[in-house]
Amino acid sequence: MDSNTITALSSLLLVLVGYAQVSILKSQRRQSRLDFMQEYHRLWTESKREWGAIIYIGREEDEYYQVVDKRTLYEFKELKKTASYCAPSIWALDASRVIFTILSDACIRTLKGQLEIQDIYPIFGTELLRHSRPLRILLDVDYINNFSESGERHLQIRREIQDWLIYHDGIRRRCLILIDLLWAEASRLEDLPPDDLKSAAEAKIKSGKSKKTNVLTECIRMNGFMEIFQGIKLSRFLRHSEYRKSLSCVGIKKKRLQKLEEDWKARILRNFR
Repeated sequence: MDSNTITALSSLLLVLVGYAQVSILKSQRRQSRLDFMQEYHRLWTESKREWGAIIYIGREEDEYYQVVDKRTLYEFKELKKTASYCAPSIWALDASRVIFTILSDACIRTLKGQLEIQDIYPIFGTELLRHSRPLRILLDVDYINNFSESGERHLQIRREIQDWLIYHDGIRRRCLILIDLLWAEASRLEDLPPDDLKSAAEAKIKSGKSKKTNVLTECIRMNGFMEIFQGIKLSRFLRHSEYRKSLSCVGIKKKRLQKLEEDWKARILRNFR
């Protein structure tokens, strides 16, 4: 066997070994993603009561839309009666730690590239996005909420949660980023009512640039400047919830949105017949 043949066989062997190593790494990464997904699904399922407490405090106290049954709501109301200016509302703060830590941790995994937004969307999905308003009331200090019918004790507990989030600003930022990423995926899949898609797209006309900057900045903060492309990838992903610009293939088409609105109204009318 001459030297050229030996060299060719050695090169082929190196290629096969490299291919095998790449396949093993991909398999390990895929298994790691599955493990993370199963863990978040378990945590989210086990935290239903805490999730209900957060939505209860974020909404007005007698608001119809809730995520827990009447018995649990009654328990929250009884706990609220014990609210004091001299001591924290431990039950509400514990719910904050559980829920916002889960969401923040899921965002960290996404920013690091250990999970894709398509991986975590089925876990949180539209169930979370349907309650994005009360979440933003708690998370976003700049969120406009000009009208409130809640009593002083309800608002007091809400302020306690908002204060806790101010002192845990990293958790607060990442929760807001996760909501934006989930909303972009829901827009891409057209999983939300057209009115919601439209109102979000209208809001993004003013806030879209800052939200993309926030994702990029947080990603660089998390991974370092060498992973800037992960931040660019995720910030561009947010464009799915914006109106599509000319010469772009990402975003919401106004004509498509109009058709969705017409179909939605037609289904509503059929339900009333």
